[in-house]
Amino acid sequence: MLLALVALFSFYVVGCAHMVPPRPSPPWSVVPEEVALDPRKMEIELGSSGTARLSFRSDLERNVTIGFLYDYGANDLRSDPAGIIAPLDNVTLTANETKALVINATKPGHIIVVCTSSETIVRSAAYTLVLVEQSAVLGIVAKVVGWTYFAVWTIGYYPQMISNWKRKSVVGLNFDFVGLNMIGQVAYTLFTTGMFWIQQIQNEYMRRHPRGVIPVEVNDVFYTIHGAAINFIIVIQCIFYERGGQRMSWTGVGISTVTCGFMVVTAILGAAGTMEWLDVLTYASYVKLFITMVRCIPQIYMDFRRKSTRGFSMGYVISDSIGGVLSPIQMILIAYNHEDWSSIAGNLTKFIHAMLIIVFDGILMIQHYVLYRHSPKEKQSQEKGDPNAVVISTQL
Repeated sequence: MLLALVALFSFYVVGCAHMVPPRPSPPWSVVPEEVALDPRKMEIELGSSGTARLSFRSDLERNVTIGFLYDYGANDLRSDPAGIIAPLDNVTLTANETKALVINATKPGHIIVVCTSSETIVRSAAYTLVLVEQSAVLGIVAKVVGWTYFAVWTIGYYPQMISNWKRKSVVGLNFDFVGLNMIGQVAYTLFTTGMFWIQQIQNEYMRRHPRGVIPVEVNDVFYTIHGAAINFIIVIQCIFYERGGQRMSWTGVGISTVTCGFMVVTAILGAAGTMEWLDVLTYASYVKLFITMVRCIPQIYMDFRRKSTRGFSMGYVISDSIGGVLSPIQMILIAYNHEDWSSIAGNLTKFIHAMLIIVFDGILMIQHYVLYRHSPKEKQSQEKGDPNAVVISTQL
Protein backbone atom coordinates (compact mmCIF):
# COMPACT_ATOMS: atom_id res chain seq x y z
CA MET A 1 0.00 0.00 0.00
CA LEU A 2 2.83 2.39 0.86
CA LEU A 3 4.48 1.86 -2.52
CA ALA A 4 1.12 2.35 -4.23
CA LEU A 5 0.64 5.71 -2.52
CA VAL A 6 4.15 6.85 -3.47
CA ALA A 7 3.51 5.80 -7.08
CA LEU A 8 0.15 7.57 -7.08
CA PHE A 9 1.65 10.80 -5.75
CA SER A 10 4.47 10.63 -8.33
CA PHE A 11 1.94 10.05 -11.10
CA TYR A 12 -0.01 13.15 -10.08
CA VAL A 13 3.14 15.26 -10.00
CA VAL A 14 4.33 14.04 -13.41
CA GLY A 15 0.85 14.40 -14.85
CA CYS A 16 0.46 17.95 -13.59
CA ALA A 17 3.86 18.82 -15.03
CA HIS A 18 2.71 17.65 -18.49
CA MET A 19 -0.74 19.15 -18.54
CA VAL A 20 -2.53 19.73 -21.78
CA PRO A 21 -2.71 23.42 -22.78
CA PRO A 22 -5.66 25.24 -21.21
CA ARG A 23 -8.76 25.77 -23.24
CA PRO A 24 -9.26 29.37 -24.35
CA SER A 25 -11.19 31.36 -21.79
CA PRO A 26 -14.65 32.38 -23.00
CA PRO A 27 -15.28 36.10 -23.46
CA TRP A 28 -17.37 36.36 -20.32
CA SER A 29 -15.73 39.48 -18.95
CA VAL A 30 -17.04 42.99 -19.41
CA VAL A 31 -13.97 44.93 -18.33
CA PRO A 32 -11.29 46.82 -20.33
CA GLU A 33 -7.80 45.44 -20.01
CA GLU A 34 -6.31 48.75 -18.95
CA VAL A 35 -8.53 49.04 -15.85
CA ALA A 36 -7.51 47.61 -12.47
CA LEU A 37 -9.45 47.50 -9.20
CA ASP A 38 -7.56 46.59 -6.02
CA PRO A 39 -7.66 44.90 -3.59
CA ARG A 40 -9.34 41.78 -4.90
CA LYS A 41 -11.13 41.25 -1.57
CA MET A 42 -12.38 43.75 1.05
CA GLU A 43 -13.97 43.28 4.47
CA ILE A 44 -16.00 46.24 5.75
CA GLU A 45 -17.92 46.56 9.00
CA LEU A 46 -21.59 47.52 8.72
CA GLY A 47 -22.00 51.30 8.76
CA SER A 48 -18.36 51.90 7.83
CA SER A 49 -16.60 52.42 4.53
CA GLY A 50 -13.63 50.92 2.74
CA THR A 51 -11.37 52.30 0.04
CA ALA A 52 -10.38 50.52 -3.14
CA ARG A 53 -7.88 51.71 -5.77
CA LEU A 54 -9.23 52.23 -9.28
CA SER A 55 -6.57 52.77 -11.93
CA PHE A 56 -6.34 53.17 -15.69
CA ARG A 57 -3.16 52.19 -17.49
CA SER A 58 -2.69 53.23 -21.09
CA ASP A 59 0.06 54.37 -23.45
CA LEU A 60 -2.43 56.70 -25.12
CA GLU A 61 -3.33 60.11 -23.74
CA ARG A 62 -7.05 59.67 -23.38
CA ASN A 63 -9.82 59.53 -20.82
CA VAL A 64 -12.11 56.65 -20.05
CA THR A 65 -15.31 56.48 -18.03
CA ILE A 66 -15.72 53.48 -15.74
CA GLY A 67 -19.11 52.22 -14.61
CA PHE A 68 -19.96 49.47 -12.16
CA LEU A 69 -22.10 46.35 -12.17
CA TYR A 70 -22.71 43.94 -9.30
CA ASP A 71 -22.28 40.18 -9.52
CA TYR A 72 -24.80 38.21 -7.44
CA GLY A 73 -22.94 34.97 -8.14
CA ALA A 74 -22.59 32.65 -11.14
CA ASN A 75 -21.86 35.71 -13.32
CA ASP A 76 -25.32 37.16 -12.62
CA LEU A 77 -24.55 40.84 -13.31
CA ARG A 78 -27.01 43.51 -12.21
CA SER A 79 -26.99 47.27 -11.83
CA ASP A 80 -28.33 47.18 -8.25
CA PRO A 81 -26.00 46.22 -5.34
CA ALA A 82 -28.94 44.69 -3.40
CA GLY A 83 -28.58 47.23 -0.62
CA ILE A 84 -25.34 45.65 0.60
CA ILE A 85 -23.32 48.71 -0.41
CA ALA A 86 -24.31 52.17 -1.61
CA PRO A 87 -24.51 52.38 -5.44
CA LEU A 88 -21.26 53.63 -6.98
CA ASP A 89 -21.16 56.57 -9.38
CA ASN A 90 -19.27 56.44 -12.66
CA VAL A 91 -15.62 57.48 -12.47
CA THR A 92 -13.62 59.21 -15.22
CA LEU A 93 -9.90 58.49 -15.34
CA THR A 94 -7.10 59.87 -17.48
CA ALA A 95 -4.24 57.72 -18.75
CA ASN A 96 -2.12 56.19 -15.92
CA GLU A 97 -4.27 57.76 -13.20
CA THR A 98 -5.34 56.10 -9.94
CA LYS A 99 -8.30 57.22 -7.86
CA ALA A 100 -9.67 56.15 -4.50
CA LEU A 101 -13.04 54.43 -4.71
CA VAL A 102 -14.98 54.74 -1.44
CA ILE A 103 -17.36 51.85 -0.77
CA ASN A 104 -20.00 52.38 1.93
CA ALA A 105 -21.39 49.28 3.66
CA THR A 106 -25.17 49.43 4.26
CA LYS A 107 -26.22 45.79 4.83
CA PRO A 108 -24.50 42.53 5.87
CA GLY A 109 -23.71 40.23 2.99
CA HIS A 110 -21.30 39.92 0.10
CA ILE A 111 -21.29 41.36 -3.41
CA ILE A 112 -18.75 41.51 -6.24
CA VAL A 113 -18.15 44.97 -7.69
CA VAL A 114 -17.31 44.69 -11.41
CA CYS A 115 -15.87 47.50 -13.53
CA THR A 116 -17.36 48.12 -16.98
CA SER A 117 -16.66 50.46 -19.86
CA SER A 118 -18.00 50.97 -23.37
CA GLU A 119 -15.03 53.07 -24.47
CA THR A 120 -12.39 50.39 -25.00
CA ILE A 121 -11.94 46.79 -26.12
CA VAL A 122 -13.10 44.25 -23.54
CA ARG A 123 -10.32 41.78 -22.66
CA SER A 124 -10.06 41.03 -18.95
CA ALA A 125 -11.67 41.65 -15.58
CA ALA A 126 -11.33 44.21 -12.85
CA TYR A 127 -13.37 43.46 -9.77
CA THR A 128 -13.32 43.24 -6.00
CA LEU A 129 -15.24 41.01 -3.61
CA VAL A 130 -16.84 43.11 -0.85
CA LEU A 131 -17.74 41.33 2.40
CA VAL A 132 -19.91 43.40 4.73
CA GLU A 133 -19.87 42.06 8.28
CA GLN A 134 -22.10 42.98 11.20
CA SER A 135 -19.14 43.19 13.59
CA ALA A 136 -15.41 43.45 12.94
CA VAL A 137 -14.81 41.89 16.37
CA LEU A 138 -16.93 38.87 15.43
CA GLY A 139 -14.93 38.60 12.22
CA ILE A 140 -11.70 38.49 14.23
CA VAL A 141 -13.20 35.85 16.56
CA ALA A 142 -14.09 33.70 13.52
CA LYS A 143 -10.50 33.95 12.25
CA VAL A 144 -9.11 33.05 15.70
CA VAL A 145 -11.42 30.02 15.86
CA GLY A 146 -10.23 28.97 12.41
CA TRP A 147 -6.55 29.17 13.32
CA THR A 148 -7.25 27.41 16.62
CA TYR A 149 -8.80 24.32 15.07
CA PHE A 150 -6.04 24.33 12.44
CA ALA A 151 -3.43 24.29 15.23
CA VAL A 152 -5.30 21.63 17.24
CA TRP A 153 -5.66 19.35 14.22
CA THR A 154 -1.98 19.82 13.41
CA ILE A 155 -0.80 18.98 16.94
CA GLY A 156 -3.23 16.05 17.17
CA TYR A 157 -1.09 13.85 14.92
CA TYR A 158 1.75 13.62 17.44
CA PRO A 159 0.30 11.73 20.46
CA GLN A 160 -0.12 8.43 18.57
CA MET A 161 3.32 8.67 17.00
CA ILE A 162 4.95 9.46 20.37
CA SER A 163 3.01 6.67 22.11
CA ASN A 164 4.18 4.17 19.48
CA TRP A 165 7.79 5.36 19.90
CA LYS A 166 7.70 5.08 23.70
CA ARG A 167 6.23 1.59 23.63
CA LYS A 168 8.15 0.45 20.54
CA SER A 169 4.84 -1.18 19.69
CA VAL A 170 1.75 -0.48 17.58
CA VAL A 171 -0.37 -3.21 19.19
CA GLY A 172 -3.89 -1.85 19.67
CA LEU A 173 -3.64 0.59 16.75
CA ASN A 174 -5.85 -0.73 13.97
CA PHE A 175 -3.97 -1.05 10.68
CA ASP A 176 -7.09 -0.39 8.60
CA PHE A 177 -7.44 2.94 10.40
CA VAL A 178 -3.78 3.77 9.69
CA GLY A 179 -3.95 2.76 6.04
CA LEU A 180 -7.21 4.53 5.27
CA ASN A 181 -6.08 7.64 7.14
CA MET A 182 -2.91 7.71 5.04
CA ILE A 183 -4.85 7.45 1.78
CA GLY A 184 -7.24 10.22 2.84
CA GLN A 185 -4.39 12.50 3.84
CA VAL A 186 -2.53 11.93 0.57
CA ALA A 187 -5.72 12.58 -1.42
CA TYR A 188 -6.32 15.86 0.40
CA THR A 189 -2.66 16.85 0.02
CA LEU A 190 -2.96 16.37 -3.74
CA PHE A 191 -6.02 18.65 -3.76
CA THR A 192 -4.56 21.47 -1.66
CA THR A 193 -1.09 21.53 -3.23
CA GLY A 194 -2.52 21.37 -6.75
CA MET A 195 -4.99 24.19 -6.10
CA PHE A 196 -2.41 26.34 -4.34
CA TRP A 197 0.71 25.90 -6.50
CA ILE A 198 -0.25 24.82 -10.02
CA GLN A 199 -1.20 27.77 -12.22
CA GLN A 200 -2.92 25.59 -14.81
CA ILE A 201 -5.41 24.32 -12.23
CA GLN A 202 -5.96 27.81 -10.88
CA ASN A 203 -6.71 28.98 -14.42
CA GLU A 204 -9.27 26.20 -14.81
CA TYR A 205 -10.90 27.21 -11.53
CA MET A 206 -11.04 30.90 -12.44
CA ARG A 207 -12.51 30.08 -15.85
CA ARG A 208 -15.40 28.30 -14.13
CA HIS A 209 -15.66 30.86 -11.34
CA PRO A 210 -14.57 34.09 -13.08
CA ARG A 211 -14.72 36.23 -9.97
CA GLY A 212 -14.18 33.49 -7.41
CA VAL A 213 -11.46 33.03 -4.81
CA ILE A 214 -9.14 30.00 -4.83
CA PRO A 215 -10.55 27.94 -1.90
CA VAL A 216 -7.14 26.91 -0.51
CA GLU A 217 -4.93 28.97 1.79
CA VAL A 218 -1.31 28.46 2.80
CA ASN A 219 -2.35 26.99 6.17
CA ASP A 220 -4.38 24.32 4.35
CA VAL A 221 -1.29 23.32 2.38
CA PHE A 222 0.88 23.18 5.51
CA TYR A 223 -1.72 21.15 7.41
CA THR A 224 -2.11 18.52 4.68
CA ILE A 225 1.62 18.11 3.93
CA HIS A 226 2.43 17.96 7.65
CA GLY A 227 -0.38 15.47 8.27
CA ALA A 228 0.71 13.24 5.39
CA ALA A 229 4.30 13.27 6.70
CA ILE A 230 3.26 12.26 10.25
CA ASN A 231 0.96 9.55 8.89
CA PHE A 232 3.85 8.26 6.79
CA ILE A 233 5.99 7.99 9.94
CA ILE A 234 3.21 6.05 11.69
CA VAL A 235 3.01 3.69 8.71
CA ILE A 236 6.78 3.12 9.03
CA GLN A 237 6.30 2.46 12.76
CA CYS A 238 3.69 -0.17 11.90
CA ILE A 239 6.27 -1.90 9.71
CA PHE A 240 9.16 -2.00 12.20
CA TYR A 241 7.59 -1.96 15.70
CA GLU A 242 5.97 -4.85 17.54
CA ARG A 243 2.66 -5.57 15.78
CA GLY A 244 1.34 -8.54 17.71
CA GLY A 245 0.29 -10.31 14.49
CA GLN A 246 -1.84 -7.37 13.35
CA ARG A 247 -2.36 -6.66 9.66
CA MET A 248 -4.85 -4.89 7.42
CA SER A 249 -8.11 -6.77 6.97
CA TRP A 250 -9.24 -7.86 3.52
CA THR A 251 -11.99 -5.25 3.76
CA GLY A 252 -9.43 -2.54 4.45
CA VAL A 253 -7.25 -3.78 1.59
CA GLY A 254 -10.29 -3.77 -0.71
CA ILE A 255 -11.32 -0.21 0.19
CA SER A 256 -7.72 0.97 -0.17
CA THR A 257 -7.39 -0.69 -3.57
CA VAL A 258 -10.64 0.78 -4.87
CA THR A 259 -9.91 4.33 -3.68
CA CYS A 260 -6.31 4.30 -4.96
CA GLY A 261 -7.48 2.75 -8.23
CA PHE A 262 -10.14 5.43 -8.60
CA MET A 263 -7.56 8.20 -8.14
CA VAL A 264 -5.18 6.51 -10.61
CA VAL A 265 -7.93 6.29 -13.24
CA THR A 266 -8.90 9.96 -12.84
CA ALA A 267 -5.21 10.92 -13.02
CA ILE A 268 -4.83 8.96 -16.27
CA LEU A 269 -7.89 10.72 -17.69
CA GLY A 270 -6.39 14.04 -16.66
CA ALA A 271 -3.05 13.22 -18.26
CA ALA A 272 -4.83 12.15 -21.45
CA GLY A 273 -6.75 15.41 -21.61
CA THR A 274 -10.11 13.66 -21.28
CA MET A 275 -10.73 15.23 -17.87
CA GLU A 276 -9.57 18.59 -16.60
CA TRP A 277 -7.11 18.46 -13.72
CA LEU A 278 -9.41 20.58 -11.60
CA ASP A 279 -11.94 17.74 -11.72
CA VAL A 280 -9.20 15.20 -10.96
CA LEU A 281 -8.28 17.07 -7.79
CA THR A 282 -11.93 17.64 -6.87
CA TYR A 283 -12.50 13.88 -7.00
CA ALA A 284 -9.43 13.44 -4.78
CA SER A 285 -11.11 15.71 -2.20
CA TYR A 286 -14.21 13.49 -2.39
CA VAL A 287 -11.99 10.50 -1.63
CA LYS A 288 -10.87 12.33 1.52
CA LEU A 289 -14.50 12.82 2.55
CA PHE A 290 -15.28 9.14 1.94
CA ILE A 291 -12.25 8.07 3.97
CA THR A 292 -13.43 10.28 6.84
CA MET A 293 -16.75 8.40 6.75
CA VAL A 294 -15.16 4.94 7.15
CA ARG A 295 -11.68 5.29 8.68
CA CYS A 296 -12.72 5.09 12.35
CA ILE A 297 -15.07 2.11 11.98
CA PRO A 298 -12.27 -0.53 12.05
CA GLN A 299 -10.74 0.98 15.21
CA ILE A 300 -14.12 1.16 16.92
CA TYR A 301 -14.90 -2.45 16.01
CA MET A 302 -11.50 -3.68 17.20
CA ASP A 303 -11.90 -1.85 20.52
CA PHE A 304 -15.34 -3.45 20.86
CA ARG A 305 -13.96 -6.95 20.28
CA ARG A 306 -11.00 -6.43 22.63
CA LYS A 307 -13.10 -4.53 25.19
CA SER A 308 -10.12 -2.20 25.46
CA THR A 309 -8.67 0.91 23.82
CA ARG A 310 -5.15 0.00 24.93
CA GLY A 311 -2.56 1.11 22.35
CA PHE A 312 -4.78 3.73 20.68
CA SER A 313 -3.92 7.28 21.73
CA MET A 314 -6.81 9.44 22.91
CA GLY A 315 -4.67 12.52 22.27
CA TYR A 316 -5.41 12.21 18.57
CA VAL A 317 -9.12 11.67 19.20
CA ILE A 318 -9.45 14.62 21.59
CA SER A 319 -7.58 16.98 19.24
CA ASP A 320 -9.59 15.73 16.28
CA SER A 321 -12.90 16.22 18.10
CA ILE A 322 -11.98 19.74 19.28
CA GLY A 323 -11.20 20.68 15.69
CA GLY A 324 -14.42 19.00 14.56
CA VAL A 325 -16.42 21.17 16.95
CA LEU A 326 -14.59 24.44 16.17
CA SER A 327 -14.84 24.03 12.39
CA PRO A 328 -18.67 24.32 12.16
CA ILE A 329 -18.62 26.99 14.87
CA GLN A 330 -16.44 29.10 12.57
CA MET A 331 -18.83 28.45 9.66
CA ILE A 332 -21.81 29.52 11.79
CA LEU A 333 -20.01 32.68 12.99
CA ILE A 334 -19.16 33.67 9.43
CA ALA A 335 -22.70 32.93 8.20
CA TYR A 336 -24.22 35.00 11.00
CA ASN A 337 -21.76 37.86 10.62
CA HIS A 338 -22.53 38.20 6.91
CA GLU A 339 -26.20 37.13 7.15
CA ASP A 340 -25.39 34.46 4.59
CA TRP A 341 -26.62 31.10 5.86
CA SER A 342 -26.42 29.70 2.34
CA SER A 343 -22.63 29.71 2.77
CA ILE A 344 -22.98 26.60 4.97
CA ALA A 345 -24.82 24.77 2.21
CA GLY A 346 -22.22 26.05 -0.26
CA ASN A 347 -19.46 24.34 1.75
CA LEU A 348 -21.47 21.30 2.73
CA THR A 349 -18.46 18.98 2.36
CA LYS A 350 -16.61 20.78 5.14
CA PHE A 351 -19.70 20.77 7.38
CA ILE A 352 -20.38 17.05 6.84
CA HIS A 353 -16.70 16.30 7.44
CA ALA A 354 -16.88 18.06 10.83
CA MET A 355 -20.09 16.25 11.81
CA LEU A 356 -18.58 12.86 10.97
CA ILE A 357 -15.52 13.67 13.06
CA ILE A 358 -17.69 14.59 16.05
CA VAL A 359 -19.76 11.39 15.81
CA PHE A 360 -16.90 8.92 15.42
CA ASP A 361 -14.59 10.62 17.91
CA GLY A 362 -17.48 10.71 20.37
CA ILE A 363 -17.85 6.92 20.07
CA LEU A 364 -14.11 6.40 20.58
CA MET A 365 -14.10 8.58 23.70
CA ILE A 366 -17.11 6.76 25.15
CA GLN A 367 -15.26 3.49 24.61
CA HIS A 368 -12.10 4.79 26.30
CA TYR A 369 -13.52 6.77 29.22
CA VAL A 370 -16.78 4.89 29.93
CA LEU A 371 -17.15 1.39 28.47
CA TYR A 372 -13.57 0.10 28.66
CA ARG A 373 -12.09 2.44 31.21
CA HIS A 374 -10.89 -0.42 33.41
CA SER A 375 -10.60 -3.31 31.01
CA PRO A 376 -9.45 -6.67 32.46
CA LYS A 377 -6.24 -6.63 30.42
CA GLU A 378 -5.21 -3.21 31.71
CA LYS A 379 -5.96 -4.17 35.31
CA GLN A 380 -3.90 -7.34 34.96
CA SER A 381 -0.98 -5.44 33.40
CA GLN A 382 -1.02 -2.81 36.15
CA GLU A 383 -1.04 -5.49 38.87
CA LYS A 384 2.03 -7.16 37.27
CA GLY A 385 3.82 -3.83 37.05
CA ASP A 386 3.88 -3.74 33.26
CA PRO A 387 5.54 -0.40 32.35
CA ASN A 388 3.49 -0.22 29.18
CA ALA A 389 0.33 -0.14 31.27
CA VAL A 390 1.52 3.09 32.88
CA VAL A 391 2.16 4.65 29.52
CA ILE A 392 -1.26 3.66 28.23
CA SER A 393 -3.15 4.68 31.33
CA THR A 394 -1.53 8.11 31.41
CA GLN A 395 -1.69 8.64 27.66
CA LEU A 396 -4.38 11.11 26.66
